Amino acid sequence: MMINKNGALYHHECGTCVKVTFYGGKEMDNNSGEIKVVKLPMMKIAKHTIISPNPEEDVSVYMDTWAKESGLLDLKDYMPRSFGWDDDVSEEVKQSNPDFRGYSKCITLPNDFMPNSSGVVISHIEANEYATIRITDPFSCPWEKIPEGWQKLRAYIQNSTYTASAWGFEEVIEIDGVICMDIFIPIKQRV
Repeated sequence: MMINKNGALYHHECGTCVKVTFYGGKEMDNNSGEIKVVKLPMMKIAKHTIISPNPEEDVSVYMDTWAKESGLLDLKDYMPRSFGWDDDVSEEVKQSNPDFRGYSKCITLPNDFMPNSSGVVISHIEANEYATIRITDPFSCPWEKIPEGWQKLRAYIQNSTYTASAWGFEEVIEIDGVICMDIFIPIKQRV
């Protein structure tokens, strides 16, 4: 994700551009990067959830396979984005498989795209304002860096004029050969 100093343009390395708004003055100096508020458009998505000891990896493999089989990767001039988030696991599953965790992953779809395969839920992520923070090299120490990013973002929201309006999600991207993770939490102005 790239935001110019005027906050006028979001540019994903895939070539998709959409309008965002940057609200200055509410930045934090931390190792995870500055916190920004951006507007994301409504996005049509294909989603799948896996509960396992390694759900992030398992659902990523599943969705990569689905994207190939669905015909999504055959589309010219379209590069999907991918978001993920932790998902709840029932008490019954936790008791019988204490190492199991849940993770959902979605891939964005063109609005007119009809997949050639099933096995996912087709839905939408609504257009919204999001508080976001970027973590550089999150997988070098994932059990520290990723939770720290989430904590800093939640603290920012709690001490701002915003409130979290729903669940958040993560997007892993590569910038100049460096893996980064952007964390997004949907927000709205406090009443």
